[in-house]
Amino acid sequence: MSTLENLNQSNQSPLAQTLLQMITAPWVTQSIYVAAKLGVADLLQDGAKSSEELAKSTAVDAESLYRVLRALASIGIFSEDENRHFQLTPMAELLRSGVSGSLRDVAVMCGGEDWRWQPLGKILYSVKTGKPASDYVNGMPIFEYLGQNPEAAAIFHAAMTSFSAVEITGVVAAYDFSSIQTLVDVGGGHGSLLTSILQANPTLKGIVYDLPSVVAGATQHIEAIGLKERCQAIGGDFFASVPSGGDAYIMKHIIHDWDDLKMHSNSQKLSSSDSRKRQSSDYRSCDFRS
Repeated sequence: MSTLENLNQSNQSPLAQTLLQMITAPWVTQSIYVAAKLGVADLLQDGAKSSEELAKSTAVDAESLYRVLRALASIGIFSEDENRHFQLTPMAELLRSGVSGSLRDVAVMCGGEDWRWQPLGKILYSVKTGKPASDYVNGMPIFEYLGQNPEAAAIFHAAMTSFSAVEITGVVAAYDFSSIQTLVDVGGGHGSLLTSILQANPTLKGIVYDLPSVVAGATQHIEAIGLKERCQAIGGDFFASVPSGGDAYIMKHIIHDWDDLKMHSNSQKLSSSDSRKRQSSDYRSCDFRS
């Protein structure tokens, strides 16, 4: 068998095809981002529209938009008819705004916002230096950047809330919170996880703890769902201290943001702040590592 025949055979193997899909995955991510950022799914909620109509509504080039939507339709996000009209599919429904289980905000954050996307292209920098690529790209640590850029912060917190919405049911069902009196969510953002746990456990009280620039959103959320008698939001830096009075502390989507040494120091603060504590691991991070 010739070298060319060997090469062709290897390129047609399932492993090669799988690896190729992984290598080109950013093409899909970016295409989903375009649709999410432009709000295409929202424009289709009342029925099918042509790519020309969608381009006019979003002020973009019609042919370019068509190529993106055609690519997404090939993987089940939107469907296309013979007249180049597109309509929603079950997966595309999740790119609508304000619907249960919406992932539009996650798609926007992960897909194309420069402060989030560009550091991914500098992972080699982190591997070489041991330093965060986000600091290198944005000129400062990510949470400092978000504190100085309200528009980026709004996108980030909306995406975190969307992440939690997908995971909340599993967390509430998997853990028995009945023996806990006060639960503290460290780095709890706008409080969607903690308030959901409180709603499922009527005798439980809670504290959302996050940066002062973040907890204003948590306070609004707590009041909006009628939990202000059982839940409060406190601002601070959990590397400096954590609120006392909790008998259990949780951290979700937090541990992976810093190196192990710094997080170990933080966990010691949690374990020593009161007598009866149980710190849960960031279950998503553990699941990723498995």
